Amino acid sequence: MKNPFAYGRVVEGQDFCPRPKLEKLIVDMLESGQNIVLHGERRVGKTSLVVSAASKLKKSRLLYVDFMAVNTAVDVAERIARATLALSHKGNFIAQALQLLSSLSPVISMDPQTGTPSLSLNRGTLRQDVIGVIEDVLERLAELHKKKPILVVFDEFQETLKIKNSREALARMRSKIQFQGNLPYVFSGSSRTKMEHIFSDPESPFYKSAISVQVGSLGTPSFRNFLERKFKKGNRKISEELWTAIEELEITITGDIQQACWALWQSSEPGDHLGADSLQDAVNVIFEIESSKYGDTISTIAPSQLKCLLALTSVGGNAVYSKEFKEASGIITNNSITKALSRLEELWLINRSGKGYTFANPFFALWLKQRF
Repeated sequence: MKNPFAYGRVVEGQDFCPRPKLEKLIVDMLESGQNIVLHGERRVGKTSLVVSAASKLKKSRLLYVDFMAVNTAVDVAERIARATLALSHKGNFIAQALQLLSSLSPVISMDPQTGTPSLSLNRGTLRQDVIGVIEDVLERLAELHKKKPILVVFDEFQETLKIKNSREALARMRSKIQFQGNLPYVFSGSSRTKMEHIFSDPESPFYKSAISVQVGSLGTPSFRNFLERKFKKGNRKISEELWTAIEELEITITGDIQQACWALWQSSEPGDHLGADSLQDAVNVIFEIESSKYGDTISTIAPSQLKCLLALTSVGGNAVYSKEFKEASGIITNNSITKALSRLEELWLINRSGKGYTFANPFFALWLKQRF
C-alpha cells in the first residue's frame, strides 16, 4: 500500500480532512457574494479549504491566483491574467479570454508536450500607468463573471504590500472590486500582521472590505481520527504517547502533522505499533530529505539572524527582548534583535503572533537543536 499521507500541496477528495462548520460558513458567504479574508499560518490548510468550499458552488468556477514573490504591479496583473487564461483553457473559453485580455498586450506561448497555453504581458508596450494595468485585469474578471460565474481567490495577498506605491495599488484595486456586485473574492494570507494591516487598519484602502475568517489547525479529535484511519488501513497502530510526543515537539500545524505522519509511515512496516520512540525515526527521515535545504538556509542568512534562530530554539520566542534571550543570542540591543527577527520573518523562517515568535517549520527548529 502506498503512503496515504499528503503534504505540501492542495489536497482534495479522500486526502482532505473535512471542516464541516467552517466550510459551511464560507460557502454561505460566497453564495451571497460576500468577500472574505482568510487568516492562518502557512500549511494550515487554507487553500485546500477554499478549494473544497468552491467545489460546492456548482455554478461557479474557481480562479486561483498566488501572489507569492510578486515585486511589481505588472507582476500582480500578469498573475491574474495567467490564472484567467488557465481557467478559460479548462473550460474551452480560451478565445474569449484572449479577447478580454487583448488590451493588455498578452504574449501567448504553448507547451509543445501538453498543449497548455502560457501567458506573459508585453511590458514594453504596456502604458505608463502600470498600476492601471491591475485595474484593467480586474475589469476583465468582472466581464468573465458575467459570462459564467467565477470565484476569485487571491492567495498570499499580503505580498502586494511589497510592490512600489502599494497603497495606491491597493486603493485602485479596492475601487474596482467594490463595484463588482456579486463577484466574490477570497483574500488569503499567511502573515497575520500584514493581513491585519491591509484589512483592519483604518488608514488602509481595504479597511473592513471583507469578513475575517480565522483558519487554525484542525481540531485534535477529528483530525486524529482521520489520520488514524489511514494508519489502520496500512496495519499500523498509533499510541496516545505518540500524539503527546508530537505535541511536545510543537508540531501543531495541519501540514506539519501530515508530514510527520508521512515520515512515520515511511519509517515503519505493517504490523508496527508506533509509539513515542517512533517519532525520532520519522524525524530522521525528514532530515535526510531536508537537511541540504536547511544547510543552505543557514549559510545564506546573516550571523545575527542565525544567533536569533538558535536563541529561539533554546529559550523560545515569548520574550525576545529579555535578558535571557539576549544572553542566549549574544545580541545586546533591542534594535539589532528587531532587525534580525524582521528579516527572518520576511524569509518565512519564523512567524510573529502578537509579541511572540515561533518557527514556521518545526522540523527546521529540531534540526537546529540537534546540529548546534
